[in-house]
Amino acid sequence: MRRRGLHIAVATLAFLAFGWGLHRLFELRFSSGDIYPPSSSRRADPLGSKALLQSLARQPGIRVRQNLEPLRRIADPANSTLLLLGVPSGEVDHPGASLEENRHLLDFVDRGGRLVIAVEHESLGLATNAFRGQLRRIAPAVAPVTNAPTPLGAELGFTLITGPATTNASALRVAQAPELPATVPWTSIWHLTNLNSGWQTLYEREGQPVAIQSSRGSGTVVVLASDYLLSNESLRLAPQPAFLSWLIGPARTVIFDETHLGLSLEPGIVSLLIKYRLGGAAFGLLLLAGLHVWRSMARFNPPVDPDPTEAVVQGRGSAAGLLNILRRSVAPADIVAVCLGEWRATHPRGIPGSDRRLADAQDCLNLEMDRPPQQRNPVDTYRRITQILRIR
Repeated sequence: MRRRGLHIAVATLAFLAFGWGLHRLFELRFSSGDIYPPSSSRRADPLGSKALLQSLARQPGIRVRQNLEPLRRIADPANSTLLLLGVPSGEVDHPGASLEENRHLLDFVDRGGRLVIAVEHESLGLATNAFRGQLRRIAPAVAPVTNAPTPLGAELGFTLITGPATTNASALRVAQAPELPATVPWTSIWHLTNLNSGWQTLYEREGQPVAIQSSRGSGTVVVLASDYLLSNESLRLAPQPAFLSWLIGPARTVIFDETHLGLSLEPGIVSLLIKYRLGGAAFGLLLLAGLHVWRSMARFNPPVDPDPTEAVVQGRGSAAGLLNILRRSVAPADIVAVCLGEWRATHPRGIPGSDRRLADAQDCLNLEMDRPPQQRNPVDTYRRITQILRIR
């Protein structure tokens, strides 16, 4: 029993140690967020935008959330700013995850939302474009919408192209907007062209637009040729609070979209339990399962003998019982003397002739005891003494 308890204790400790190690492994793996695509608001390294999300969440009156559901579920576009960060340069014409999502983006703007589309950037000190491409393949691939009749970029009226490498690491403000800083850090080689008349150029680098804004319906669209100013690296090395404040605008809800990066919410058992508040029922089922396992392993009743009938002695009558007692307590040679002694002790006195008969019985017993053991006959002697003591 002690050995079994020791085994259970060792197994329990090993299970707890394994669980703690697994939890620690996932904690270290998810703390930096490098398993997510670049520019994701779930990444804490230089390539992500988690610092911006946490900074906005600390501002009073601003609600920040990450979107992992279809864009059609955005409830209040008029008071929301939707950030599409890290859009690949080849997918700016269709930044949504599908053709349907691109139409929802335009509907979001038409209903008064503020849409910010920012092209993915290259980290100054961490990654290269080739390395970023490898990181992007970690996430589920998002197939570009090549059969769209009218790409979003063409409908809005802009095109993203690359230019020659330059040593100029800043962009100059050209819009009449004193709330924006005069210059901002800019290292991307991409710039925007083929702008229609509805676009307003905000920043240029070497005469090429890199940040533009346009009104559509009741909302506005902002396109950035690089999302570097919104990255964790920029907020650490060269933060631009005035530019970021203008970029978010007057909206009270800021949404970091993750669906265009390949991240989506797929409801599972745990999420359904949380949604319908079935945690108590799940805990009860686990408790019942644990009690069933415990009952299967532990014995609440004492163990039963294999065959109790083997140790039972068959019963006999009173005469047989008396005979067994006599055989165990009285030697065969003394049986007649013991019987005579018992008769003398229990027989009442004062009966006429009893003393004489008792003396005759004693003489008969003495004659029997004087004989050699081989010639003695206890049964015959017992009968003679019985005849002598019989009261007539």
